[in-house]
Amino acid sequence: MLFIHKKLIRKLTTPYIEANTQICYAQSQSFASYSSKTILLLNHDKLIILFLNFFSSKVIHTLEIPVTDLQEQNYNTGSLLDALWSFQSNGQRWRFRIIKKILPLGTMQQDFLDFLQHHIIR
Repeated sequence: MLFIHKKLIRKLTTPYIEANTQICYAQSQSFASYSSKTILLLNHDKLIILFLNFFSSKVIHTLEIPVTDLQEQNYNTGSLLDALWSFQSNGQRWRFRIIKKILPLGTMQQDFLDFLQHHIIR
């Protein structure tokens, strides 16, 4: 996470951006993950998970999940520093730790969490 900044996030997500897409940097805590470092892109239709290499400088795998396939969602803001979002999709359990504030990213993290709470969580 030491190398994460807004310019890098924009560079990595440009091929995947659509209208009204919210972006955040997250740590995957799932066994099915290709990497623990991820960027989540979320809009009203789908969630795109970009798995990053060790230095968070390159996308090594991409996974796209329709929002309608997000089952058994759980959102927990127990800590002041982070939030946990988990869900099940296609028989796999996914869990992400999202740090609420990363200074170089500005309001990107909080904008994502607000969108998630108001439009996605059922």
